[in-house]
Amino acid sequence: LKFAVVHFWTAMAEEAVTDAPNSVNDESAASGAAAATSKKSGYTYWKRDINDAHVLPDNTPQKMVEKDVAASQQQTSDKKLQNAGSSWNVAGTWEEKDTSAIAREELERILTAGDFVLLDSEFTRICATKVTITGDSQAFNIRGRPRLGFEFKVKISWAGTFEGEEVSGDLEIPELDSSDLDGMDVREKKTTGEASKKASAALALKKGGCRPAMKRACEELSKNILER
Repeated sequence: LKFAVVHFWTAMAEEAVTDAPNSVNDESAASGAAAATSKKSGYTYWKRDINDAHVLPDNTPQKMVEKDVAASQQQTSDKKLQNAGSSWNVAGTWEEKDTSAIAREELERILTAGDFVLLDSEFTRICATKVTITGDSQAFNIRGRPRLGFEFKVKISWAGTFEGEEVSGDLEIPELDSSDLDGMDVREKKTTGEASKKASAALALKKGGCRPAMKRACEELSKNILER
């Protein structure tokens, strides 16, 4: 009986030794398969070899043509206008900023620029030679829509030719209101010489005169201030 027990345990030990290499081989194979799978599906899973690449969009960088550059610049300009205001005002709610000093300076620059004409027709060309502006201006951002509001008092010294004659004089706009540009009141100031008097009256006409030019100047002012 003792011999039978010893023989039994000896046989069991031999069987365990024989099976061990197979077990090791199986574990090695499993480990290798897992590693291969990991290489294919790691954090760079998008590099895996698949046959659906043809359905993915082409992300190759493309050189922009001239019209695309212009469109991009226009979009940037529009976005800048839409986002006028402080960086904290992401929601684009009400915001108000004082722009009095820079708006007065900018309007003076526009009116006295060499190519800006108050009154222009055949044998007539009158420009501003000196401008004095007082008043207030605010830039508003209302729900993402920028607006420039102002109430100015404008005094203009002008000179040029009227119907072929040399003329000069002064005029005043006591209330240049951004909310009522069509209703601006242009007032003549006393001047000497018949030609200058006629030119002064022409500038102050209720329909026409220098009003269209002043409206263009105000529109340019709003655009320039809001794009800063």
